[in-house]
Amino acid sequence: MAAARAFRKQLTWRFPIHGASTAIVGDSQLKYLHQHFDPASLHSPAFICQPGACIGDIGELLDFVPKGTSNLILHIGTNDLANTDAPTAFNRYVALLDRIRHERPHIPMVFATLVLPRAPNQRLRRHNWRAVRRFNFEAREFNLQLLSLCHEREGVFYVNHRIDALPPWTVLVADGLHPSFAGVSLLAWNIYNLLLDLRRPYIHNCLEHAPQPEGGGGVRALGDAILLPSTAA
Repeated sequence: MAAARAFRKQLTWRFPIHGASTAIVGDSQLKYLHQHFDPASLHSPAFICQPGACIGDIGELLDFVPKGTSNLILHIGTNDLANTDAPTAFNRYVALLDRIRHERPHIPMVFATLVLPRAPNQRLRRHNWRAVRRFNFEAREFNLQLLSLCHEREGVFYVNHRIDALPPWTVLVADGLHPSFAGVSLLAWNIYNLLLDLRRPYIHNCLEHAPQPEGGGGVRALGDAILLPSTAA
C-alpha cells in the first residue's frame, strides 16, 4: 500500500456515483476518457490514470480498483515499448496478469488494450521519425504476442481501437502520442460498446461486435473492441 500512496500526487481517478463493475486502469492516454461517461450512470466504469505508468506500475494501482469490480480493462504498454523491446514488455504483461489473478481473484475478466501506434512529434525542432518507426515496429510485435495470449489464456480478452487505420493527425495531438479529442471520442465509443456487451448474459464470440449507430455510419471501419474465446486455462 505504501507504494500505491507514492502515486497519489500524479494519479487521477474518477469513480461513478453508484459504484462500478468495470475499472479502466492505464497511462496518460486515458486522461480525458472519463469526460465521455456520465458518473451518475449505473453502468459507467471507474477510471484510474497514472501518467508515465509502465506495465510494472499497474500492480500497485490495484489498490485503487474498487471492491466488487468484476471486469478490468488495461491500457498500458506504451511507456515500456518506448524504452525496451516487445519480448521484454510482453513478459512484464504476463507477470502483471499473474499478479491480478493472484491478488484480485474476483476479477474474472481482464481486457488488454492493444498498444496504440505513434506519429512524429510535431513539437520537436528535429523530427523523430526513427524513434517512431522503432516504436511502431515493437508495438506491432507486442500486439501480436498479446493477441496470441488472449487466444490461449482463460478470462483474458483484447480491445483493438484500430487507430492505425486512420490518418494520425485525425486521432493524435501534435506530440504524436496522446489521442486528440477525436481520438479520445473513438476510444470512448469502443469502450462504451464493450460495456454494452458486458451487460449481456454472455459474450458473443465475434470479430466485430461494436454496434452500428442508427442510420448506418462507419464505426466498424474506425474501431472495435474484439473479444475472442480462450482455449486453455
